[in-house]
Amino acid sequence: MTTESEAAFLARKAAKRAGRRGMVEEKAILGMTSLMDAITIIVVYLLKSYGSDPVLIAPTQGQKVPLSQADTPIQDGTPIYVSERAITFMEKRVVQMDETGQVDPAALQGHLIGPLYDLLAEEADKAKQMAEGKGEEWEGRVILVGDQTLKFSVLVDVMYTAGRAEFREYAFAVVQQSG
Repeated sequence: MTTESEAAFLARKAAKRAGRRGMVEEKAILGMTSLMDAITIIVVYLLKSYGSDPVLIAPTQGQKVPLSQADTPIQDGTPIYVSERAITFMEKRVVQMDETGQVDPAALQGHLIGPLYDLLAEEADKAKQMAEGKGEEWEGRVILVGDQTLKFSVLVDVMYTAGRAEFREYAFAVVQQSG
């Protein structure tokens, strides 16, 4: 029985060959461009999926971010960098600190830091419009990147200012301590 099925198979194969004899054979050539496109797409996908931390915090020069054993990942928000020398927002030094590490009295009205408030209120308006355009609710989260030696009164002033600019949630950036 196997010989009959083998014979039938060989007969069909010979018939197909005979039918193709009159046709020109096509060579299958895969172009280098299409291979490079495929590899590029794969590499971009891998880079985006493996390195997709939504928040990138880069402390300002000389700033020492506090250590913590917290293992909760930081959520997306608007970062404010507060060091002994200055308050930085959107890569701009907003307010200089005096020699004692306090906010410059000329920029302070009660607990409100005027120049920081102006920038935060503008950023809040932009973020609200973007969230509204996406059909999402604006979270109003600020990430405070403070120095280890930051005075509590400065932290209170920055948080008060952020609250007045309609930021409702606060997150503190820390460096995760191993162990």
